[in-house]
Amino acid sequence: MAVGCQPETQAPTLESRAGALAGEVGTWTPTSAKTYPSTSAILLRGTGEVLDPYFGFVHRYDPYTNTWRAMNPMCSPGYCSNAVLTELPSGKVLAGVMFAGRMGGTPGMMLYDPGTDSWSHANASYSRGSVTLLDSGKVLLAGGYTYLGGNLVPLATAREYDPDSDTWTPLPGSMTTPRYGHSATLLYSGKVLVTGGASSEAPAELFDPSTGTWTATSPMPHPGGEHRALRLYSGNVMVLVTTMGASETPVDMYDPYNGRWFSGPALPFTQPTSATLLYSGEVLVVNNAGQAALYSPTQNAWLPAASATASTSRGAAVLLHTGEVLLLNGSTPVAERFSR
Repeated sequence: MAVGCQPETQAPTLESRAGALAGEVGTWTPTSAKTYPSTSAILLRGTGEVLDPYFGFVHRYDPYTNTWRAMNPMCSPGYCSNAVLTELPSGKVLAGVMFAGRMGGTPGMMLYDPGTDSWSHANASYSRGSVTLLDSGKVLLAGGYTYLGGNLVPLATAREYDPDSDTWTPLPGSMTTPRYGHSATLLYSGKVLVTGGASSEAPAELFDPSTGTWTATSPMPHPGGEHRALRLYSGNVMVLVTTMGASETPVDMYDPYNGRWFSGPALPFTQPTSATLLYSGEVLVVNNAGQAALYSPTQNAWLPAASATASTSRGAAVLLHTGEVLLLNGSTPVAERFSR
């Protein structure tokens, strides 16, 4: 349980300090052998296990016994791929799935029940956009893309899925900018911050569940491209901005209490593929080359971390109940645990 204090009346002015540790932080330890690489994974909070589907095959990892076990398949193996996983208040997992077909496949949504190890189709429309669990227990489905006349068309549409009634409802307002490949971050206020995406200069925007409407935020320093975003314990949102041809990754911080952006210390490597908030409040960031660093909010600086196994395809990173991070390789059947 996290206990916080009242937000500051003014955004804190962070001073970046280079007080990094002399050596690398943390260690990586391989898990027991697994059968498949990983495209996405999620922690099952009820059991502490990790759900890890891969093109229809499904495994669950038990961090307490360090064992993997095969579960019932999501679909006929090889005929579906998983894009996004979201745990619902019931403990079930909502999965955005791409079934085999033309134009990258046919999108759909499924529900996984960990208690019965069973999959079922959900009555929700998946458009390859962001999926965010709201404080109400409903799920925001925003943006994505479709094909018209063989051309990829970004979407600005938004819908809410109600898992209790297994129904989805179009929202009265659309996003200010059509986008896909974006990040959506739930704020303490219950609003959702959306950043990045395929649009080259897509502005950041906020979704208000109480009205179902969208508004643009103040200008973001690095508005376009692919982002990794997460909410810090302070309530600020850290956004790691992927830029081509750079030697480091710009970090933009959003202060929701004052509605403004400010710069954080640049990540000392490029192309981050995962960012995980630890119980300590630090943030572990890893890229496909295996480079890793820890953001220290108290020092407002990046600390060098031990290197992970390299990959040629993005895997998932999951914070375990033990406080360790399980990093799943996207190109080889390798998984390893990071200990601070």
